[in-house]
Amino acid sequence: MITSRQHKILRFLLQQREYVTLFKLAEQFCVSKKTIQRDLSIISAYLSDSTVSLEKKVGAGVILFAENATDLLQLELQLNGEIEDTDSIMGHSRRIKMASWLLSETPKETSINKLSERFYISNASVVNDLKIIEDWITPLGLQLVRSQSGTRIKGNENNVRQAMATLINGVINHQELGSVNHSRLDPGSYKALVQQFGEDEVAFVQVLLQEMEQELSYPLGETYYINLFTHILIMMRRRSQGNLLDNPEFVSRTSQDDPILVVAGNMVEKIEEYITFSLPDEEVWFIYQYIISSGVLVSENHNGNSLHTELFSDEARDITSELVTSFSQLINIDLSDDSQLYDGLVVHIRPLINRLHYQINIRNPLLDDIRNELVDVYNLTRVAIEKVFTRCTEQKVSDDEVGYLAVHFQAAIERQITHKRVLLVCSTGIGTSHLLKSRILRAFPDWDIIASVPASNLQSVNEQMAPDLVISTVHIPEVDVPVVYVTAFLNDTDLQRITEKLITDKLYHSRDVQSALLS
Repeated sequence: MITSRQHKILRFLLQQREYVTLFKLAEQFCVSKKTIQRDLSIISAYLSDSTVSLEKKVGAGVILFAENATDLLQLELQLNGEIEDTDSIMGHSRRIKMASWLLSETPKETSINKLSERFYISNASVVNDLKIIEDWITPLGLQLVRSQSGTRIKGNENNVRQAMATLINGVINHQELGSVNHSRLDPGSYKALVQQFGEDEVAFVQVLLQEMEQELSYPLGETYYINLFTHILIMMRRRSQGNLLDNPEFVSRTSQDDPILVVAGNMVEKIEEYITFSLPDEEVWFIYQYIISSGVLVSENHNGNSLHTELFSDEARDITSELVTSFSQLINIDLSDDSQLYDGLVVHIRPLINRLHYQINIRNPLLDDIRNELVDVYNLTRVAIEKVFTRCTEQKVSDDEVGYLAVHFQAAIERQITHKRVLLVCSTGIGTSHLLKSRILRAFPDWDIIASVPASNLQSVNEQMAPDLVISTVHIPEVDVPVVYVTAFLNDTDLQRITEKLITDKLYHSRDVQSALLS
């Protein structure tokens, strides 16, 4: 076995076609010549059974030698396999840092040698990393420009900031455990932003957004709060470094009397005072469009939701109604009377329209869980959204946005199961039957247990009473209503099985519809 550093030395030598001196290796890996000599001895022993050997030449250094170039490729594949887990993580982390630094420095140029020195890797590794970074930034409207004078990222200011925010959001651990909440930031977001921008800057923006919410008289939703927080920090950093890109096409698109524009203007004045640099007028518009593209934090109590209805629009209401109708048709259930669904959606739809218009992206930290746990509802939500939004915008609704809306529809479907007429089949005695009934009603208090019968009486009772659901502790003949098998003591797994069965049956029709629409 060889160490991680020895792996790196070996892979570095694989990229070289000339002898490499021990001094250069020591400098490359920030260790002494003695350490390099010891590492090379171990590497030589590691290669003893291989068709590749480590050749040493006095005064010239070392080189990997093989009779056939295929042998060198085979060694590289072997090394990649041995370190696939740790090195891929390290490489991914390094490329994130490299991309973040390049974006932060835009439009300034840098060289391969400077990147090699900054990130402690070979020139060949830098070139490889830049290829991966280029593949990532191209769909974001950015270019990686290489010329004799250097390497830089080219694009407009908005796309640069969006890319930087995406990288930062990608490393935020929203689930990080910790007992301290720093204002509105969860511990994971606080830690990531402090590491990226510094504690003083984060503290300043916390106060800035607190004052903003007081002026608005309503709080932003957590995801949007962190998104705006990150973008303001990026704007401050790029202005302080003198890297803001010009936007000659900028024209303010709203009335100067708009109260939210006034709030944004006040924020820019405070930022200018803090960073001791002036900001272009467009930064007021930049903050304005982020505020109006942010969802509102909704509080719930026994009186229902506290909604800021003044923030809604006729367009948002119309799209919400169309979306509910479209989804209802897909699952063959009318959800139009579900006020909770409508209110929850309309709160999200208004800023969503603005985000699409201004091409603002938000991250959904629960997206993977939603895709895995709510597969059918997520896919159906995507179908409904595409049907409705294609009529009002050319912008594609992102997967993150679909995930947020899918949760609303999942909750609506689960509310549909709150009123059921249930037939119990239990053959283990009246005591167990009563216990099962008691536990079902404790879990689903609005259900009506219409009867408890042995399996032999099921067919006749089912025909007479027409239940919505049969719950049985024993195997029964096939009937024309959904059946869930449970244990006599109804544990948590049984309850989950009951819920999933009802939702699955409600989505049964929709799967066929979805397949037809997606084919």
